[in-house]
Amino acid sequence: MISCETARALIDKAIDGTIGKAEHAELEAHAETCEACRNELKCLEQTEEVIADAFASRTEALQAKNQIMAHISERVGTPTQHTGSVPGYWTWTRTAIAAVVMLAAGLTLGFVLGREGQNQPPASAMLQEAPVRIGRLEGMVLVKHGNSDVWQPVRSGAVVYLGDTFHSMPRAAFVLDLGNNSTIDVSPNSMLALVSYGSETEFSLEQGECTANLQSPHGPFFVRTPHGRIEALGTEFTVTVE
Repeated sequence: MISCETARALIDKAIDGTIGKAEHAELEAHAETCEACRNELKCLEQTEEVIADAFASRTEALQAKNQIMAHISERVGTPTQHTGSVPGYWTWTRTAIAAVVMLAAGLTLGFVLGREGQNQPPASAMLQEAPVRIGRLEGMVLVKHGNSDVWQPVRSGAVVYLGDTFHSMPRAAFVLDLGNNSTIDVSPNSMLALVSYGSETEFSLEQGECTANLQSPHGPFFVRTPHGRIEALGTEFTVTVE
């Protein structure tokens, strides 16, 4: 059984969105026997629910911010006590920071979050499915389809559509499985869009970094950036946009 100190470190990772399945299971097992850590974990879960509710139904970012901050203000006034020297105020300070970080990312991108299903396009959208899937996923990655202004959380194994734009949070990363043992690894704090796929494949990297590992031989493959258009002549290369 893990200690309370280790549990608090895992809660940190949960806030960052970098906690693994095995670690999360250990945290939940510890929380079942420790009331203080269970309360801290519950506070984190409640804050995540508030963030999701605040952005439901295409809520504007400013309105969502007001809802989140009002909720945090209420909860900070009644902190949970942790056995030992660490007060429960630690929890709500950190979860408040997590909320603000997520919100700041949203305000920077100008996104709104919808509840149209995990990585599912709007019913009215006529999108073309690509033979690409989400592979390894670490942390929070968002996607918007085509010309939609709705960003949704991505799940591992999800379908990718032409026109999809992906945004990895500062501590998140993911892999696009292109089939035939070809992949694109996308680094944290990156924005990558699938422009075309087939006889000619093209991605657009707006910011961040991606590394392509392509099976040889491969067809025409391009990565567009704000500074130019790069053609893959080999099988492995990295593109960075600062």
